[in-house]
Formats: sequence, C-alpha cells, structure tokens
Amino acid sequence: MGFNFRKSFRIGKLFRVNIGKSGASVSFGGKGFRQSISTSGNARTTFSIPGTGLSYSKTLSAKKLLKKESNRPVFQSAKGIDPAGEVKAYQEDIALITSLHLYEDYPRGIDWNAVKSEEEPFKKGTDGPQVKEAKALLETQRPGLFQRVFGGGKAVMAELEANLEEAKKADEALYSAWESNKVLAEKILGQNKDNYLEALEEVKLSEELGNYIRSLKFTYTDEDSLKADMTLSVTDFIPEQYKTLTPTGKLSVKDYTKTDYYEIASRFVTGLVFRTARNLFNLLPIEDVLIEVSEMEKNKYSGLEEKERILSILIDRSTLEKIDFTEANPFEALTNFRHEVNFVKTKGFTKIEKTVQ
Repeated sequence: MGFNFRKSFRIGKLFRVNIGKSGASVSFGGKGFRQSISTSGNARTTFSIPGTGLSYSKTLSAKKLLKKESNRPVFQSAKGIDPAGEVKAYQEDIALITSLHLYEDYPRGIDWNAVKSEEEPFKKGTDGPQVKEAKALLETQRPGLFQRVFGGGKAVMAELEANLEEAKKADEALYSAWESNKVLAEKILGQNKDNYLEALEEVKLSEELGNYIRSLKFTYTDEDSLKADMTLSVTDFIPEQYKTLTPTGKLSVKDYTKTDYYEIASRFVTGLVFRTARNLFNLLPIEDVLIEVSEMEKNKYSGLEEKERILSILIDRSTLEKIDFTEANPFEALTNFRHEVNFVKTKGFTKIEKTVQ
C-alpha cells in the first residue's frame, strides 16, 4: 500500500482492535537460521554459518509457507498455552475475522500486458538464480577448512547441499509461476467472459478465502454481469463464548450477549463480501459484480444443515474505490450499494426472499 494508517475500534463491549495498514512482519529462528514473513506476501529464509560471516538467503511467497507451517486454526486453543497467551490469541482471532475487508489477496493495478510480455526468469535447462546462489555458497566452503576450524564439517556441508536442493525446488516453482502467469494474462486480455471464469479457477480465488467460506462459485447473470455465489457458516468461525483474564490471572470463559455476538458476525460476513469484490476488481477488468451470500445452519428440529440466502449485493468498482474502509464499518457500508439484507442486532442475519435485480 502507498500510505499508512492505524485504526482502533471497539467490537461490542468486549474488544478494541488496532490495525496498521502499512504492513507488518514476523521473524523466528536461531543461530544459523532465521525466517521472516511479511504481510506484503514475502517470506525470506537466511542460512548462516556461525563464525564465517557467510550466509545464503532466499525469498519465497509467504502464502504457501504459512499454509505449510499449519497455523493454529482460528479460535482453537493451542496445547500448553498459558491463560494470558490464550486470551491474546483469542483477541487476535477476533481482530482477524472483523478486519477481512481491509486486505486484498491480489495486488491492484496489475499490468497484464507486462505480465504477458515478461521474459522468462532464466533459460529452461540452466541454473536459476537461487540455485546459482546456493552453488556459489557451496563452492566457497572447503570441507577441510570446516573440519580444521569448526569440526563437524560434514554436517555443515550436508546442510549446504540440502539448501541446494531447496533452491532447485524454488527455481522450478519460479519458472512454473512464470508460465502460468503468461497463460493467465492471455485469458484476461482476451476480454472473454468464459476466459474470465477460467482465470478465476486458475488463480484459485476460492482457495484463498477457503479458510472462511464453504464454497465460492462464479457464473454470469442474464445481463452478462459477473456473479459470485458464496456459502459460509457463521458458527464455523465465531464461538458463542469469549475469553478474558480474571484479576488473579486465570482464564475466564463467558457467553457473549446476542448483540455482541451478532455485531462480530455482521463484520465477518460483510468483510468477506468486500474483500471478494476487491480481489475480483484487482484481477479482472470488470465494472461490477453481484455477490450473493448463503449461510449453512443446522435445523434445531431435524439436526440437518440447511442453506439460506442472507445477503444479495451489486458492487460497482467506482463506488467501492471511494470508500475509506479504515473508517467505515463494513456492514454499514452496504448502504452505498443496491442490496437486500435482513439483519437484527439480537438475531443476526435471516433469510431474504428476493435478490438484487
């Protein structure tokens, strides 16, 4: 993003959330290894050999890395965490699901012509940039030197060779991404609605939001406007109880009031809607999108899940770009667009009979 902000707002009576739009990063590791992950989507790994001043670094997409690390699921307690840590994690989860509208999974302003004409990152069949770095580091290390100075030289060389294998995989992924991006650019530049649907399948937008929704399907309306059908379950993500610390430092778990619970639910649902729209506008040269949200809930009598449409909204690009979401409540922002919704503070979303025409 080209500007910074910090936003602090209350969620019902229980939480205050502080969010920075300039981005953040987290790093972890120890002697000889460090991993840093930034909210801009990059992960940088640095391997160093203590005492030599030598190191090898590589930068990868953080999205795959974060998934591979198997993050703690939202609102599920980590084993062995202390009460203060559990409360902090819970509050961070609340902050996450109520600020979904502030972030995008794909950058805005993509120059698809530039993507289409971009040169290959390296000649196929030759060493890629990360392999070259790994080999250069490997070549500078003579086992005899390590054994004389440090001892355990074989272990160090084994680590360097393992790094080389990692670099090969990273370069293969880089080249594969280049090939896929060229095909994607050609489809989007073709300005064919069927190609747009294929492009959305290829970038796996539904998977990017898969942590929060049951499904996301794209079609076209009779008027040839893009339509997104989203299915989710509020109860999948928002527990009916909240966590705080007692004055003596013990964990306290209490039921939400209905007002507080549905306040969080309203931000969660509408945040997902606006995040989806922003992603679509960043990827495709379209001017509006019809988004319909359905909720899955268990019937209290039959115990079976039932699907009910709870929101229908037509979002146009020009209006969406004018909204300052750092100040706006995402649920209240619905009023800027043609929409249908039934929401009561003490009951939440209920079924709607008609959709936006």
